[in-house]
Amino acid sequence: MARTLPRQDRTNARLPGQVRSALPGLILFAALVAVWFAVKYGARIPDQQMPAPLQVVREGWSARAELLKAAASTLSGALAGFLLGSAAAVLVALLIASSRVASRVLVPFALVVRTLPIIAIAPLLTLLLGTGIITIMAVAAIIIFFPTMINTVLGLRSVPPEALELMAVANASRLQVLWRLRLPTALPYTFSGLQIGAATCILAAMVAEWVTTGTGLGYLILQAGVQFDVGLMWAGVLVAAVLALAVFTLAGLVARRVIPGEPSDAR
Repeated sequence: MARTLPRQDRTNARLPGQVRSALPGLILFAALVAVWFAVKYGARIPDQQMPAPLQVVREGWSARAELLKAAASTLSGALAGFLLGSAAAVLVALLIASSRVASRVLVPFALVVRTLPIIAIAPLLTLLLGTGIITIMAVAAIIIFFPTMINTVLGLRSVPPEALELMAVANASRLQVLWRLRLPTALPYTFSGLQIGAATCILAAMVAEWVTTGTGLGYLILQAGVQFDVGLMWAGVLVAAVLALAVFTLAGLVARRVIPGEPSDAR
């Protein structure tokens, strides 16, 4: 009994902090729902254009099996592309930060790819890769690649000169400087890029689904709109928003675990 009381005391002490960290999100959610109600009933918008929140919840619950299956399909493609694009972005960032020639070649190419809209990339990749999950992974990887690459390059180049001089005095090799100094310095920058791209990976996967697999949330929302099933369409949009928020939050939690000295009071 003497051992359990301190644990309970620590849990109770941490609870107010956790509530405070979640309070802004809850307030924002309540405000959005209130605005939804106000616009819906204040402007007297018909249900065929904007259903009420409770109607969307009912439609989503009645089609929960279909929504869960579609969400799982979208999430799998988006996460696979997220991992692929993140790994490629870090490798390219290492090349750019360590070689001026690589920087002159790869940065303009990455900028050109970044300027292409998703809706234009998806059909092109469909022709090249087919109508399977590979295309969804490729679109998501392209979306996550640029912000992660740019942030990682900034992090690798933001090492204090004094630290580099200290490593030079210690006769550290380039690999040791990279592993012990540059990569730890770049971690906060890299995870900032990952958080930015994590949520957009869901959107990228949904756009790819419109023109490729015929599965996932993107295709479900498109078909619901064609069939004038407005409730299901809005339910699909809400599920997609929840997925984007979830992967964004997950990236932040991983960052707090991985980055040394990162505050963990939100955990």
